[in-house]
Formats: sequence, C-alpha cells, structure tokens
Amino acid sequence: MAPPPRRHNAADYGGATPAARQAKAIRLGYQMAPSRWLFPPYLPLLSLLSLLSVLPWNFSTTAAHTLTVFEAIQKGGGGTGAHRRAKARTRSIWLFTQYLLSLLAGNPPPPTPAQTERPRLILLPDNALGAKCLDGSPPGYYFRPGTGAGKSMWHIYLPGGAWCGSAADCVARSKTLLGSSTFFTNDPTSEVIHPGFTGMLSSNSTDNPPFYSWNLVRPIYCDGGGFAGTTGRVDVGNGTVLHLSGWKIMRAIMADLKANRGIKSAAQILLSGSSAGGHAVISLCDRIAGALPWAPTKCIADSGFFIDSKDRWGGFRWRGVAKSMVDMHRPKWTCMDGLPQSDHWKCFFPQYAVSNITSPLFISQTVFDFVASHIGGALPWNNTYALDCLREVLRTSKNVTGVIIKKEWSKITWKTDFCTPMERSALFTTASILLEALEKTTRSVKSIAAFAPTSLFHGTVFMKSWMRPWVQGVSLETAIMRWFADDLSDRFMHM
Repeated sequence: MAPPPRRHNAADYGGATPAARQAKAIRLGYQMAPSRWLFPPYLPLLSLLSLLSVLPWNFSTTAAHTLTVFEAIQKGGGGTGAHRRAKARTRSIWLFTQYLLSLLAGNPPPPTPAQTERPRLILLPDNALGAKCLDGSPPGYYFRPGTGAGKSMWHIYLPGGAWCGSAADCVARSKTLLGSSTFFTNDPTSEVIHPGFTGMLSSNSTDNPPFYSWNLVRPIYCDGGGFAGTTGRVDVGNGTVLHLSGWKIMRAIMADLKANRGIKSAAQILLSGSSAGGHAVISLCDRIAGALPWAPTKCIADSGFFIDSKDRWGGFRWRGVAKSMVDMHRPKWTCMDGLPQSDHWKCFFPQYAVSNITSPLFISQTVFDFVASHIGGALPWNNTYALDCLREVLRTSKNVTGVIIKKEWSKITWKTDFCTPMERSALFTTASILLEALEKTTRSVKSIAAFAPTSLFHGTVFMKSWMRPWVQGVSLETAIMRWFADDLSDRFMHM
C-alpha cells in the first residue's frame, strides 16, 4: 500500500511574501496546507485536451474562456466540505494545466484584470458644519483610494433615490436607508448599497477601463433633497425632528476629502450621478466645481434629465414633485438667481436650468426612461403593464426617434393594445420635449454633450452594458471618453 501523499505548505517553495509563496506552490501543482498534492490520474488527459483546443486559436483567449467555465463550476452551490474541496481541486488542476500550456505555446498565462481595494465606509459624526441625515445620524461616504496613474484622479458619484416633499414623506424616509446612515456598513456588497460598485464604478479594469484606478467617493444619500437642501433642523411635532441639510452634507464631505483624503492634489475631478443623483449633478455641477477650484471638474448626469411635460390626463404631475421638493428643502440653485420665488420650481427641470451651467457636462438619458415615465404620470404604477406598453412602443416603429422628432406618432399602426391612446400620446410628447431640449442645449452650450438611446432603462452608467454599442454603433463608454477628451464633434447622439 502506497504511503499517503505528503502535505505541503506554500513556505516549502520560498517567496518573499505569502502571496508569492502561494503563487509558486500553485504553479508547481500544489495547494496550500492542509489540502493534498494534486496530480490525479486524469491530469495528462486534461492537459492534452486543453492543448488541442489551443492549437487553432490564440492560447490566452482560449485559456481565459475555459477558466471562466471552471470558475462558474467552482462557484456553483455550497455543498459539503468534500464538494468544496473537489471544486478547489478542479480549479487547481486547471491552473497547473494552464501553466504547462503557457510553456508549450510560448505564451504567458492570460492576465487577471487589475483590481483596486474595496471601498470602505467613512462616517462624519463630528463635522464642523453640523451636517446630519434626515434622522440625525451622521453623514458619510464610501471611499476607494486610487492606484497607479489614478492616484491623482478623482471620481465623485452621487447615488439616486428620489426626494421627499412633505413632513410626512420625510419622516417615513428617515426610517429607511434613504434617510439614515445607520443602515450602512463596511461591506460594499451589501444589498442596501444600490447600485452596486459596477459599470463606471467598478474597480475591475475589464469592466471599467477608463476609471477603475481612480479615487472613488460615493456619498450616502440620506437627506431627501438631492444634496442641495438648506432648510436645516425642523421640528415636525410629536418629538420628531428632521434635518434637511443636503448641501451641508456635501460641504462636510468635501471638507473631509480636503483634510484627510488628499483631494487637494487632484489633477482631474469627475462628478457623476444617477437618477436623483444625476439630477443633483446638473443642479450642483458648477457649485461643486467652484468648491474644488484647484483641478478641472467635469460632470456626468445619468437619468436625471427630468422633463416638465403633460401626463396622460393632460396635467403636470412632475410640477407637483418639483414644487414640493423646492418648498421643503429650499435648494440654492444658480438658476434661481433673478427669478421670483414663485418660479423657483422651474429650476428643478434641466430643460430650463441647464443653459446656466458653465462646467463641461455630459448627459445620458434614455428616451423612454421607465422611472421618469412612471413619476411623470405618462404610465400607471403597474410594472408589468408599463413595461409591455414601453416594449410595444419600441417594437412598433423601426425609426422611433424619427417619428418623435417629426411628431408623427398618430400615423403609427399599433400591433397590440398594451398602451392606451392617452398613454402613447403622453410618452411621445415627453420624448419629443426631451429630444428638443437636448438638441437645443447641445447646440447652444458648447461644453455640453448628450447621449440619448431609444431605450427604457433608468440608470445606465453603473450597468455592465455601458460598454456595448447603443447609439449609431457607439457605446456609452466610448461617447463619454470622446467628450472627456474634449472631442465635441458629435455632441448629440440619439437613435
């Protein structure tokens, strides 16, 4: 009877660091103790099959795809300890085979996408400004330091989450993750963080080539006023106090970035946001750029270009949202200068306010934004019905944008009846006003570019599909990088 295989530690193979020793052990076909030496009888067959798959194609590409399959197998299910060990052995076998094949093919193993460290939560309980979330808890932000060439580059992302426009709404909100920092932890994968750190926020060089190595700042959105409120402390009765201090929160975060995170050495600052955060970018772009004057600041507003248009009953539902938000939080937007207080609500809508912006701004806004269609009253709050209606709109006309611009939607022959005539009219009217506003804005303000795919998505920069072709064969990522490089030859892209 043969003696059992000897167990090996990574230290048996030298190396200056634990990571280096582990890597060397894996290259030699071993796994960290207490696992066993990994040379099963079928390894030569696996090596031969892998080598045959390599010969007609580029090795690194084939290896990368095969490794993805093995990773999927490894991640599938929990299973018993024996199952997990078997999956670990499968991965180790593949890693060893990959090493052998790289030698045979004369190619290095495929590189692992570069990643930076995980974001960590920073709370500001003792900030000098007295900034607080709605419930009085301390404001804060997630921070991921930059690496390499990204150490002097800064990306500040403002998340969304609508607004509260009355005392009752704000009290209810203060008991949720949209009004309190008590729900947030140092686990960046927590479900309370939406969207996750994906797309343009990813630290993976494959998913986010332009910005993965940048310093990332992601404030907690807990004020209900789009980071712009100035009302302050409000006693709403029954011993309940609200703190409507969104702009104080923004200032406190910027002060901490200056004092403790090194933003004063920034060579470039990018301010982005989605939904209510995208709306805040449009409203606050110049003010934040003015508060960080030592570096050029550019702004990206995603799904925040909300339109003042009629709902399906002929009213203006969005105006109610705008007026209640402005009355409750008293934002100080540049657009309000020179306007009577009774017209301050107009500055909520980018179509009226965007011409005042002087900083470079990129607008990403889908033509049939699902959430905007709901809130604006173009569609009812019935997700299944509304999605069917929007899909019908997108399916029916091959050139939806052309129909919108020419205002010829009454000539369309509908194949189904998912949408009522009133809903169709409201959707197309809103889309028409949106495209006209974007066209006018990009034509009159040279520092602004817009990207408007005929889609129903709400929130696009954190989607993995931001790198796929959307408009005229151009991806959102490509359009952003052209604008970022000051290529304004095609400032309004739509389809």
